[in-house]
Amino acid sequence: MKMLKLLFVFVFSLTMIRAVYCEMLTLDDYLDMVVKSNSELKSVQSNIDAVKGKLPEVEKVYWYSLNAGMNYLDDYSGRPYNQQARLNKVTNFNYDISLEKQFITGTQVSLGLNGISGKHNYASPDPNKNINNYNLSDIAPFVELQQSLWKDINGGATKASIAKARANAKSALYKLEYKKQNILFNTKVAYWNLSYSRTVIDFRKLSLDRTTKILDWNQKRYNMDLAEKSDLLQSQAAVKLRELSLKLAYEEENKLNRVFNQFLNVNDEKVRHEVEEFKNKENNFKDNKTLNRKGIRADVLAALEDVQSALYDQMFSKKSLGADLVLSGKYALNGVEPSFDDAVKHITNTDKPSYSVGLKYIVPLNFKLRKTINKGYESAKISAQKYAEHAAIGENNDWLELVDNWNNAKIRLELAVEIEKIQQQRHQEDQNLLSKGRSTTYQVLQGEQDLDDAALSVLQTILELIKIYEQAEALYGMNVEV
Repeated sequence: MKMLKLLFVFVFSLTMIRAVYCEMLTLDDYLDMVVKSNSELKSVQSNIDAVKGKLPEVEKVYWYSLNAGMNYLDDYSGRPYNQQARLNKVTNFNYDISLEKQFITGTQVSLGLNGISGKHNYASPDPNKNINNYNLSDIAPFVELQQSLWKDINGGATKASIAKARANAKSALYKLEYKKQNILFNTKVAYWNLSYSRTVIDFRKLSLDRTTKILDWNQKRYNMDLAEKSDLLQSQAAVKLRELSLKLAYEEENKLNRVFNQFLNVNDEKVRHEVEEFKNKENNFKDNKTLNRKGIRADVLAALEDVQSALYDQMFSKKSLGADLVLSGKYALNGVEPSFDDAVKHITNTDKPSYSVGLKYIVPLNFKLRKTINKGYESAKISAQKYAEHAAIGENNDWLELVDNWNNAKIRLELAVEIEKIQQQRHQEDQNLLSKGRSTTYQVLQGEQDLDDAALSVLQTILELIKIYEQAEALYGMNVEV
């Protein structure tokens, strides 16, 4: 009684373990778990978010900026101011604050205030003369403009620089999206490989069971001296061969378990979940399902953005290395202009608007070096263009090959299913003939092997179709937007 109780507890424990560890995990659930836990996928997604977050930075040249500065002067040098007075001591506090912005025309505008607060102490060469100290305090609003007339006219150089940075960012995003797509595709492959492996194990068990029955039948006949020993040995060899095949199937499952768990960041050799039935996927390919090419592959989009980057890079280089003519101007609402009157007894100031206009010409003189640099940018542009052409041709060929493989595999699946049905009928017939003594062990075992090959061919073709379809959906099944 005690032994039976222990046995009951053991069986109950196994049942509970199976209930806990064999929960059904669909493909969608598996993908959700991978997205949440896979470190590589998280790294790629973080890089995508980082590039998108930094993308607005390329236009920071157009942002408003607030500038503020100050300067304090304390001077006892006693410099002569004119023939009638010497500047004995100067204390000045200068400050300015401005709001700056560059517009898409390339015009840089500053709007702000200049302020001054100070004290000037003057001494006369004639000790009988007295010169009052001068206190200076004023605020002057101003507007200042600067415009490149060649290099950045209409914002040419700035726009080229921004366009280049944007193309680089989009190229990086497409490459990251392509990497993400491949990770998710490989995740699906890992799932279906495991499902296929478990189906093969079940199939190998059935095959071993059928062959074992043949061995038992031959063993009885041999014991009754109704069969030759060669029939018995052949049956034994067939059983061992199927035991070996089953062992290899379990070894393959262990490898696929590790791959399956690796996408989940789980360090385990066992998968604690049931997966979708692989055999049921055959029905998905009996209809007229076709492959759809909805978008350009992300790696090709990245190559096209690299071409744009090279073009804008060359454009910016030509402008930055060339000559430039810069026009500048400033208008202050009230300029402070201290001066002495004729009696040199006090200082007056004029509170009037002031204007200034400037023109500056800049030209680099190393013309030979400029020519070499331009050739370098030209070569970089040609390289990007040729690689994009190569990538586009390669992508188109890959798609055509994918479609060919899909169509061929569908035809092979139809043939494989028909062959399997025929082999099943043959297997039943061989069993009937063997029971009546009208067939040999060799013929029956050969029929068993042919049935195994036919059934495995169906499963392998289904797996091939799944991988082709998932690859097409992952890499060509959507328009990638960045």
